[in-house]
Amino acid sequence: MSLDISPGQLICYDLRGCGRSEGPLKEEAYSSERQAEEFKVVIEAYGVTKPFVATWSMGGTGIIPPDVMAKYGPESLAGHIMMGSCPHLNMNGEIMNPVILGLFPGLMTEDIALFAKTLPEFILSFVSPKYKLPYDVYAKWLGGVAPRYGNLCMGINRTMPPIMKIADRFPYLAIQGEDDQYIVPEKLEKWMKDHLSQSDVHLLPGVGHAPFYKAPEITNKLILGFVEKHSSCCTDGQLRRIAEYTAGFGYI
Repeated sequence: MSLDISPGQLICYDLRGCGRSEGPLKEEAYSSERQAEEFKVVIEAYGVTKPFVATWSMGGTGIIPPDVMAKYGPESLAGHIMMGSCPHLNMNGEIMNPVILGLFPGLMTEDIALFAKTLPEFILSFVSPKYKLPYDVYAKWLGGVAPRYGNLCMGINRTMPPIMKIADRFPYLAIQGEDDQYIVPEKLEKWMKDHLSQSDVHLLPGVGHAPFYKAPEITNKLILGFVEKHSSCCTDGQLRRIAEYTAGFGYI
């Protein structure tokens, strides 16, 4: 994704177990505290304080924003931008689409044959069932997936209280495809309206789980508008930056 966020700065890094970052095979390596500490190392290296965080899929559903607020306090972030994601892992059962629930056993397994059988369907579920994914993109995404850490991270208990303590004032932006095969959009929209008073939900017709891929111009416009709207909430003199993650399991 290409964003002109001057005078801010876009920071993108691979979460632990994704991309070029290390992928330890011990559950404790993916603890909430460890994820938060690595986030802090990254933003401190760039001299950033209280950034906006943009996440995709699992990167927002249960990892970085909740972990950071649990360790460093609810005022440690300026806002959360979610693409095909939700505020916290504990709410997954209320909003998840049966399609991805049916794929989970094959994704979490240590059985290589079952994983290989499930993987193609999983890749195609990134987009709307109505959209034919170009083969070169399909091959790229397929090659980027490795059975490294999903089951380790998913099994770790994470708490919701840090988020709910500031539910009346912490800003959220949900950029959600109406054809998402991971999240039921209407259920996500209702949950956010019921629990998060400072949330904006935008449903994109014909778009699946990856709005930044299928609708990049709209996604960029919504992100920039959200940051501009809520930057005034930061104290004068603070650097207002976006931390952008190619999250989930590091597919792209």
